[in-house]
Amino acid sequence: MIMIPKAIPAGVLAALLLGACSQPVPQTPAPRFGFSVVADSVILFGLRETQWGVEVWDQARNQPLYSHNAERHFIPASNTKLVVTTVAMGMLGPEWRYQTPVQVAGAAGDSAPGALIIKGSGDPTMSARFFGNDFAVLDSLADSLAVKGIKRIAGDVIIDASMFAPERVHSSWEIGDLPWYYAAPTATFAIGEAAVRMIATASDVQFVGAAPAPVARHTRTDTAGARSNIDVAYEAWPDTLVVVGSIAPNRADSSWIAQPDPERYAAQALSEALRRKSITVTGNVRVVRDSAEVAALPARTTLFTWQSPPVKSIVAGLLRPSQNWIAEQLLKTLGAVKGRGGSWRAGLAVERRYLIDVAHVDSTAFSLSDGSGLSAQNLLSPRAFVQLLEHVRRSSWGPLYHDALPTPGMRGGTLSSRLPGLETRVAAKTGSIANVNSLSGYLQAAD
Repeated sequence: MIMIPKAIPAGVLAALLLGACSQPVPQTPAPRFGFSVVADSVILFGLRETQWGVEVWDQARNQPLYSHNAERHFIPASNTKLVVTTVAMGMLGPEWRYQTPVQVAGAAGDSAPGALIIKGSGDPTMSARFFGNDFAVLDSLADSLAVKGIKRIAGDVIIDASMFAPERVHSSWEIGDLPWYYAAPTATFAIGEAAVRMIATASDVQFVGAAPAPVARHTRTDTAGARSNIDVAYEAWPDTLVVVGSIAPNRADSSWIAQPDPERYAAQALSEALRRKSITVTGNVRVVRDSAEVAALPARTTLFTWQSPPVKSIVAGLLRPSQNWIAEQLLKTLGAVKGRGGSWRAGLAVERRYLIDVAHVDSTAFSLSDGSGLSAQNLLSPRAFVQLLEHVRRSSWGPLYHDALPTPGMRGGTLSSRLPGLETRVAAKTGSIANVNSLSGYLQAAD
C-alpha cells in the first residue's frame, strides 16, 4: 500500500520502492542498499515537503517489510474503490447479477397494455463498456417486447425508481464536478453510465444520442492551431446545460457529460427503441421515486426480467478504468440488498460492518463517505488497505479479484503507461484527486 497525498508525479514512490525491492542480485560487486534505506531516502529527503503513508507487507513472512505513517489517516482518492468492490464480491458473491423486471399494466398476452413499467434495480452495466453500444440493452428490451406480441403501449412508459433514495448526487462532491461524467447522478435505471458524449465546435454542439438537457452555447472561434478550452455547467440544475469556451476553426472537442436525470433519459431512449420496433407509445415518460406513488401504480404483470453480467465482470469493469459511477451504484446496491435501503448511508453501514467483522480492519482506521473516492472526506490508513488486500488474497474469490485489477501496460487500465517492466508482476489500483496520489495492490517480487 502506497499513499502519496500531494501533487507530485504519480508513481515516483512506486517506481523507486518497487524497483528497489525487485532488482536481481548483481553478478559483480556493487554497492547495495536495503529497502528501508532507499525508501527513507525518498520519503525523508528526496520529497520531504509531501506527506507519505506507506505499508509494504511481506505475505510470506506475514510481517511488514516497510512502514511509514502506516496507521495515520490519508485521503485515498480512487483507492476507495477497493472497499466497495471487495464488499460486493464478499457479500453479493462473484456470480450475483442485477435483476430488472419488465412489467405491463394488465394481463399477459395483451397486445396493448395500459402502461410499460421498468422496475429499476440499479444495474450499472447498460452501456458500451459491457454490451458494445450504450443503446444495445434498450434495443434488446424492445425486441423482447415485440416477441411477446406487444403492438402498442396504451399508456405511459414508467420507471419505478424507488429502490434508491432520492439523493442522487453526493453532498460532499465539488460543484464544479457535477456536470461531468465522473460525477454523474446515481440511478435505478440508466444507460451509458449516466453520461452522454458531447462534440463541440465553435459553431455547434452535438450529442451522440439525445441532449441531456436544453443547451445554451457560448463558444467562440479561437486562432488556428489553438488548444480547445471548453467548460460546461448546469444552470438552475438541471434545466440548462451551458457550454462555454473557445475552439480553433475546423476542430472539435469531445467530452462526456453527466445526464442530470438518468432514469428519464433512459426511459425516453427506450420509447424511441420501441418505436423503431413498430411499437406505438401513446402516453408519456414518467419516473416514479416515492414508494407511496409506486404502490398506487396499476396491477402489474412481469413479462420477463433483464439480467446483468455477474459482479465479477462488473468489478473488473469498475477497477480497470476506475469508473466512479459504477462504484456509487454498487455502494447503493449494497445498502438496498444487504442493508436498510438504497442510500449512501445504508451502503456505508454495510461496508463498515464487513470491514470490521469480516476483513478485521480496525474500526478507527477508516472513515468513509462515498464509494468512488471522489469525495475528499474519505479517510483510510495504509495499514487498513494492506489488511483489506490480505483478506481478498485469502478469500475463495481472491484470484478473480486479482485478475480484475489494472496491470502495467493493460489497454484501458489506469496502469497502462506506468511501472513498465513489471507487466506480469504488479496488479494495483491507482487513485488521484486534487493534491492526492495513491497506489495499492500486489507485487510479485523477483525471487
